[in-house]
Amino acid sequence: VRRLLNAAADHWAHGAPHRSRAVLRTAVRLTDDPELMALTDLVAGGLDLGEGLPDIAADRLVRAAKSLAGTRRTLAVAALGFAGEAANIAGDQRRHTAAAEFAKAIRRGDEPPATRLTLDHLIGMSATFAGRHEEALPALREVVELAEQVPGPQARIWASQAAYVLGDAARSHEMATSAVTSAREGGLTALVPWALVYRALSALLLDQHDAALTAATEGVHAATAIGQHNAVVDHLTILALLAALRGDANSALHRIDTATEHMTQSGLIRPGTLRAWAFACVDLTRDRPADALGRLRLHSGHVGIKVMAAPQLVEAAVACGDPSTGDRALARFEKWAGTTGSTARLALSHRCHGLLASGTADEHFEEAIRLHHASGTAMELAKTELLYGNRLRRGRKPKAAREHLRDAVRIFQSYQADHWVARARAELRRGGYTAGEPADQAALTPQQAQIARLVAEGATNREVAARLFLSHRTVEHHLRNIFARLGVRSRVELTRRLD
Repeated sequence: VRRLLNAAADHWAHGAPHRSRAVLRTAVRLTDDPELMALTDLVAGGLDLGEGLPDIAADRLVRAAKSLAGTRRTLAVAALGFAGEAANIAGDQRRHTAAAEFAKAIRRGDEPPATRLTLDHLIGMSATFAGRHEEALPALREVVELAEQVPGPQARIWASQAAYVLGDAARSHEMATSAVTSAREGGLTALVPWALVYRALSALLLDQHDAALTAATEGVHAATAIGQHNAVVDHLTILALLAALRGDANSALHRIDTATEHMTQSGLIRPGTLRAWAFACVDLTRDRPADALGRLRLHSGHVGIKVMAAPQLVEAAVACGDPSTGDRALARFEKWAGTTGSTARLALSHRCHGLLASGTADEHFEEAIRLHHASGTAMELAKTELLYGNRLRRGRKPKAAREHLRDAVRIFQSYQADHWVARARAELRRGGYTAGEPADQAALTPQQAQIARLVAEGATNREVAARLFLSHRTVEHHLRNIFARLGVRSRVELTRRLD
């Protein structure tokens, strides 16, 4: 039975979940030994984490941890770490807290670095979800520091998540990238999609949309290849959010639909909340703030994701004349941003204050702009310039508005964010100014570059659509724009141009 359980664990880690389950079924029939049954729960919980019900996975894994704590401590701690992730996916704060409390109960003063890292990660994340950020900070910082001493991809995944919560996007991205490389080199295929989630999210926090797009697309394909349906949904909702933030509503909605089709299991609250966030961004793009506010306010969802979506909720609430709802959402976001000191998130906090404030709005917008420059988040800078320009124009300060709106146009053009370019130009026209000549459009957006590369490799439009989780019509639209921007007239010319 021990050999069978080892084989089942290896099959899971190396991306063969069906083989793992088959071996596990054989092992279960051969024993009723408590320790071996706990090891069975550990492997089965890991499988459920990727393709089953996350709340059941969390219960299995906590049960395994409690049974193994006295005899197989290292495995018990690993089970607890996975239980926390399962509860995180399920958006179940009660289960996550229970796992963290057990972690506190078994924690010792002389733990080896790997054990300390896992327990501190669980304890720190639990405090974060509960809004106790001062308590979370030292534990999460310890996780990031300990990752330098602990080999293997799992420690780097925990460290990437901790750094992301702390607002250190560059460190989070570095750790996630290292985790992906380490998992692939070690043949630990099951961990690759998981690491790519934080590579995508950290790239998004850095405003590196091309890197985020690549990581999330790669994540969908890696998770699909090994049957991790829950990770597929995670990455599809991240892709939807990416498109929505860029103002590409059609791509966002198609990816939301695709994610919904893959949600064969219930209880995927984290990706479900990401989906609601993406939907709300689409609503804001289409000037439907009431719909956006309803989605974000009424969705019970994942507490951490809801805090991250606060800037969009504030924007929707202000547009709907409901500042009190925006104030409540901002209070939670500001507490998180202020405690961690994340420059990028503090910039968003000041932008929200600028939208909600009256007499001090200018000060908040100016500080937001300064912090955007300091953090290097150009896309969010452009959105802040657009919102500030709109406020200045309505406040009868057209000259001041013009400067901010022209800056917004320039930045949006550099990102090829056509929707936002059009919005900023419209604001300029309302103020009585022309937007100037369009910038050089020869460069392709990250998504267009992906499409062009696949077409050059011989893929049909439908194959490209399937590969990038876009609709066939969206691919056709992008291909027309690619031809126009590169000055080519056929797929053959496109291939030659890219060669």
